[in-house]
Amino acid sequence: MKLPAPVMTEGTCVLLMSAQSALQQLLQTIRSKSKVILMVLGVGVLGLTTTVSEAEPSMQQHLEILQGQLEQQQQMLQQMQRQLDQQKMAGEQAIKQIKQEAVDADSAAQQAEIDAQQAEVEVQQVARVIGIDLSREMDRMGDSKGTNFRVLDSETVLTISGFIQATAIHDFDQIESPTKFSASRIVVQGNPSGVPNHQTTFTANASRFVLGTVTPTAQGNLSTFLSWDFDGNTTSSDANIQLRQAWGQLDGFLFGGDLRIGQSWTTWDDLDALPETMDYEGPNGSQQLRQPLIRWARDLDDEFTLWLAFEDPDYSVTDGSTQSGWPDAVASLNWHGDWGHLKPAIIGRQIRGDADFGGADTVIGWGAQLAGNIKVPLLAEKDNFKFQVVYGAGIASYNSDGGFDDAMFTGNGNLKAINSFQGFGAFQHWWTDSLRSNTVFGGVNVDNKSGQTDDSLDRTLYAAGNLVWSPLKQVDMGVEYLWGERRNKNDKSATASRVQATTKFKF
Repeated sequence: MKLPAPVMTEGTCVLLMSAQSALQQLLQTIRSKSKVILMVLGVGVLGLTTTVSEAEPSMQQHLEILQGQLEQQQQMLQQMQRQLDQQKMAGEQAIKQIKQEAVDADSAAQQAEIDAQQAEVEVQQVARVIGIDLSREMDRMGDSKGTNFRVLDSETVLTISGFIQATAIHDFDQIESPTKFSASRIVVQGNPSGVPNHQTTFTANASRFVLGTVTPTAQGNLSTFLSWDFDGNTTSSDANIQLRQAWGQLDGFLFGGDLRIGQSWTTWDDLDALPETMDYEGPNGSQQLRQPLIRWARDLDDEFTLWLAFEDPDYSVTDGSTQSGWPDAVASLNWHGDWGHLKPAIIGRQIRGDADFGGADTVIGWGAQLAGNIKVPLLAEKDNFKFQVVYGAGIASYNSDGGFDDAMFTGNGNLKAINSFQGFGAFQHWWTDSLRSNTVFGGVNVDNKSGQTDDSLDRTLYAAGNLVWSPLKQVDMGVEYLWGERRNKNDKSATASRVQATTKFKF
């Protein structure tokens, strides 16, 4: 008898095993009863052999029939036993297969989750790799990376960043710049007039907004960068939006170097060397300037980067007006490693002007500087020393503090470049991973010409000390004390001091 292939479940296997047990008991019972019947029949046969000899063939035949039926029943039981064994084996295999499929499905689900997480990590890593590196393009951003978005139906990555900076300032002395501590704006002998003896200022003008993009091309990455703040007005706390940077850059464009065109930080400056101050102006000897330029930059190896640039010739002349001649030429080399970096730079420029009393002249301006950020893990692992030292003639317009001209006309109509020495040093100590302090000192010394007026700037000094706490990586809170001095050509001088508290929320 051929049975259809069973479709086994765990319940079916239990029923089949019960049926198998019942059949085995039935078989045992039949076998026992068959033996009894045979014995009875045997006794009967022995008794009948003496009297009815002619009935013996019929009884023997009957016994043979019974024996055949018993054998057929035994064969059927054996066949059923084999079927039960087969069904039991098939059921066990089906259960094993179901369990294995469940294990495989669970493993596949876990692997799919791992693959999805890995894909998300890879997308984030790609965005970080090709997004704008804000630490290289923006001052006072620390390790903030901004937020990257991949533009739909595009390979472009958009970076949005910036910060909200709110500051409370109190001045104890007369200074023209209430939102920035500019030592050159300290009032000496009441000039300029109308500046209060002390004042309190609240401002959020330093707040900044940034948009950046990076798009892969066949040539290399194409980057764009735009940033604004509201600190265009230095004489009051009234907000005045100003464009900070607006440039585009194509990587690997010319001789393996990156070409940048637009308004950007001057190649003459060193952003990584700027100290962390709550004062938005920074030290008086720093060279903070953003202006239109064309710059080519290339990594020479793992330790050196070369910058070559032509920049906007924006300068000022005493007793005359300026004429734009040739662009300023700047060359800089950055030597960097795990220890920090050093950046020497040189600049050359042509200064042209028309004298107020008639005539025109041209003079060459030049400058050399060395800036750097050196790790000094003597007190704490992240302690560092930052500095910038500048000397040259006709480079006053690159100074962040201002207060003096690049050149002046003498009485005989000759244009003379004004020499100056500028610089600062700053030490940063990390008390904990979230608490740090900065100590900054800076100075500017001008080599005055005989034709300059008595109230012309001769020297400024700058000192600042602060304590900064970052409860979150996106939040900085700090207090700072500032002191400055201005001395004029006639040796008249004045000092000013300020206390300010600043909170910055970075995004």
